[in-house]
Amino acid sequence: RGGVMEVLRFLKELNTEGSQEVLEKLLKFLKVHSERFNPRKVSKEISIFCEEKPMAVLEKLAFFLENHSLRELEKFERAVGKSFIRTIEYAANLFKNKKILTLSNSKTLLEVFRKAKPPVIFVLESHPGGEGKVLVESLRKMHLHAEPVEDLLAYRTLRMVDVCLVGADYVDESGNVLNKVGTTTLAILSKESKKPFFVVADPFKFGSKKLKDTNLFEVVPSELITAIITDPEGGTLC
Repeated sequence: RGGVMEVLRFLKELNTEGSQEVLEKLLKFLKVHSERFNPRKVSKEISIFCEEKPMAVLEKLAFFLENHSLRELEKFERAVGKSFIRTIEYAANLFKNKKILTLSNSKTLLEVFRKAKPPVIFVLESHPGGEGKVLVESLRKMHLHAEPVEDLLAYRTLRMVDVCLVGADYVDESGNVLNKVGTTTLAILSKESKKPFFVVADPFKFGSKKLKDTNLFEVVPSELITAIITDPEGGTLC
């Protein structure tokens, strides 16, 4: 069977990806090695990873693997994919003509921007880590107008945009959001500047964990969030 903590090591190497991209890469890895791993062992390793980096979609995958084999992963993947696409399409319709400020790197945001094609997207560099630079490169490859912004210039940049839009690794039952460090500051600045602060998160990003700040992630209180945009049809597999 697979080596001890091999899945956990794989997850820890994904340092600049958002939770949706982490999920996609993990599913691909697991399908390639489906004959080698015990699903309950994989579930345990994912749960250990989520203690350090809470990601609701990975929590749901861990729960799924407690009762299913790795050969059944496509069932989970299809459910996530359908909900993800509906979320993207719904969100994209809201931001087609908006000048946007965001931060960090997110597959969800990348797909929203790909479909919405907003006139300009300002992206905070998002240190430590600098994941915002990764998002800018991806957006430019799509021929979208993306501009990197130093983190300390967030307040000044807010004067130039219509809205702030961020992704989420986790949304708890009270509507608090866990995302990259710097998100709460951006939410506070948005409120001060009277600019709407939106979060886009498909239903697989919602969970019941009690959220807390970590080294690279922080909790954004629900009162700072204008709205959380999600799959209008709702529902998840788990």
